[in-house]
Amino acid sequence: MKIVSIVTLFSLIIAASACKQAGKPAQEAATKIDSGKAVVARVADTLNTTEVLNTYLGLKNQLVKSKVAGIQSTASLLEIKLAGIKGCTETATLAHQIAASNDIKEQRNTFLILSKDIIALIKGTKFRSAPIYVDYCPMADGGKGGYWLSLNKAIENPYFPEHMKTCGQVKEQIN
Repeated sequence: MKIVSIVTLFSLIIAASACKQAGKPAQEAATKIDSGKAVVARVADTLNTTEVLNTYLGLKNQLVKSKVAGIQSTASLLEIKLAGIKGCTETATLAHQIAASNDIKEQRNTFLILSKDIIALIKGTKFRSAPIYVDYCPMADGGKGGYWLSLNKAIENPYFPEHMKTCGQVKEQIN
């Protein structure tokens, strides 16, 4: 009984923070707690999160390089990885939009939204790895600011790599 409670609690925490499903999955998970299949499905979905993070970081690096073809292929792979996580359909659609675009400005604008979702997903998952940094550029998104994830403290801005590659700051560290 104690193991079931731990698994249930773990499932609720993960479901509450995955992708764009802020409150909805937590409710959904809470109503399906009695079903062992729902709990197992939630736990299994998180196993793909490490692959999502690695692919996302690859996409960020392609944006820093400003190589449209590399951005497209990495975004396509990210779409596949996101499709493996329940509740990340909308985020997978964003990755698809990046992959389908030939316009780097449009790709970067979509990356702004995608990053918010990925950051929420990563914050809801416990990693045993090096720190993950949440970086911020106040100039992104027309002066509204934009976030992204990195494994390095040194700023490599995916929104303005040509002119302001080091513009930004570390806002948060996720362990």
